[in-house]
Amino acid sequence: MAKQITYVIAFSIAILLIHSCKKECPAGPVSAGNPIQFDQMAVGQTSRYLGLLGEKYYQSSTDDFVYTDDTLVLTIVGKDAKGFQVAEEVRYNGDVDGWLAPEKDSVYHYYLDIKDDTLKIYPDGTSYLKSRLFHYAAGSTGLSLAPVANPKIQIAGWKTDLSYCECFRNGYAQDYSLFGQDYDRLNVVVDNRSMAFDGNGETYVYAGKYGIVRASTYSWWTSSGYGWDLLPAAE
Repeated sequence: MAKQITYVIAFSIAILLIHSCKKECPAGPVSAGNPIQFDQMAVGQTSRYLGLLGEKYYQSSTDDFVYTDDTLVLTIVGKDAKGFQVAEEVRYNGDVDGWLAPEKDSVYHYYLDIKDDTLKIYPDGTSYLKSRLFHYAAGSTGLSLAPVANPKIQIAGWKTDLSYCECFRNGYAQDYSLFGQDYDRLNVVVDNRSMAFDGNGETYVYAGKYGIVRASTYSWWTSSGYGWDLLPAAE
């Protein structure tokens, strides 16, 4: 069911251009507003992400993914003693992939807060965190915002160049480009500890001044998953 949402013309055109393409999509401003910056969070900041579906996580190939026409929108809607309250919703046309089908029309709320140089994600009004961007591991331990000294990690396709391991690893990516936007240095977290128990793995690419640039989760059972790539803000 299509939702009655009005997009700016630039955003609509860009979504059509990058629908079902690979990482090498046409560059250009495709989002509006100020994205969420963890080191300068403020009410009104909005980050928009383009969805992707990936396959063959265990294999060395990197191009087994496509972008979808699903958009994830995160908006900081308030601030109180718990931190910054975020509203998260999916905007889509037609059907959505099975990963997103449950509660596809639900708006999730949660809190973001910085403690000891770590991004913490707290549920808001529920007993557990509900988010399509932040998953179990990140919700449990948070994401360290301190720069990681090593190793340097390459981002290839929808994955990193790290070999498969049912463990926690982190590092950094340097001079990464996504949709024509350049990022000088980003933390990379690959937390696959849950895959040792047939659970899902999680990858996050982020920095304090950029927020989440990429996030993905993937199944031990199917070796497939979904993720979100940050759309750059219009100049």
